Amino acid sequence: MKKSTTTLRPAALALTLALSSPLFLTACGEATASVDANKEEKVEEVIKVPVEAMQVMRGDIANYYSANAILESVEEADVISKVHGLIERVLVEEGDYVEKGQILAEIDATRYQLSLQQRQAELKRVKSEFDRLSSASNKSLVSADQLEKLEWQYKSLEASTKLAALDVKEAKVIAPISGYISARYVKEGNLVQQYQQKNLFHIVAQKELQGVLHLPEGQFSRLKIGQNVKLAVAAVEDQEFIAKVGRISPVIDAKSGTFKVVITMDNTKQQLKAGMFAEVNIEFGLHQESILAPSSAILTMDNQNIAYQVLDGKAVKTQIVTGYRQDGLVEIVSGIKDDAHLITAGHNNLKDQADVNVINAI
Repeated sequence: MKKSTTTLRPAALALTLALSSPLFLTACGEATASVDANKEEKVEEVIKVPVEAMQVMRGDIANYYSANAILESVEEADVISKVHGLIERVLVEEGDYVEKGQILAEIDATRYQLSLQQRQAELKRVKSEFDRLSSASNKSLVSADQLEKLEWQYKSLEASTKLAALDVKEAKVIAPISGYISARYVKEGNLVQQYQQKNLFHIVAQKELQGVLHLPEGQFSRLKIGQNVKLAVAAVEDQEFIAKVGRISPVIDAKSGTFKVVITMDNTKQQLKAGMFAEVNIEFGLHQESILAPSSAILTMDNQNIAYQVLDGKAVKTQIVTGYRQDGLVEIVSGIKDDAHLITAGHNNLKDQADVNVINAI
């Protein structure tokens, strides 16, 4: 019996491979596409927008109006000469603290002392004569008219004697108020005139300071006497000072549309000086235990305030209502709860419901 044997020639083998290769290539292409699709799905799952977020807090927040002012002394005085003469002695220098009534300088009073002695002697003579003639035993020796004239002469001399004594007293220049000598304009040997416009000294009292503000008329109804005012002075770093609204002008300046406000503050510790520049914040209201968020978490879109909350790994766009703003914090009146985490960075181009990766949530 003969065995059956099948033998493929080279031409037949090539044809068989040519017909089967499309199926092989198609299967390989489908496998490759499936792998690429899985890779893309994995990449989409991994990509998340990196953001920074912070949990809101509860606290007090105030509403302030900011302005600038130059601090001034509430009480200050220019010292002038009340008599004519040469300055003999200057007893104080700039920067010295003086008490009210303290002698600052002395003017040559020789002429005033001699004039006083002359009037005192004349007054003594007229008084002696008047007393003698007005006695009961001597009234008959002089007429009533002469006695009356003598009385008026005595009173006139008495007044002029007091003026002479006043000149002697005012030859000593005294401090009208307690405070610091901020300027000395006179030297020993200078000739000064009575009540001249040129000052001898300038004194400032710095136990109480004031600042003058000019606020827009829109703030008039919000301001009251005694309101708190916070001061920040560049010359005294890292310190905050409290002042009060002392006076409010009852009229509005029609040209500028502003009104004058004077703030006052206690400066017993002498930490501040007249002439210092101060940043002023007038407190218009205080809200306690409010929900507070960083101002960087609040965006404004279409005249509405929004914030992005982080909920289950997604950025949720939330419309909010804001209130007071102070020192980088914003009061949130409604829209979020106490435990909300708001995105503070990376949210400018963020879309609602986007996947986010919080880098430094606090």
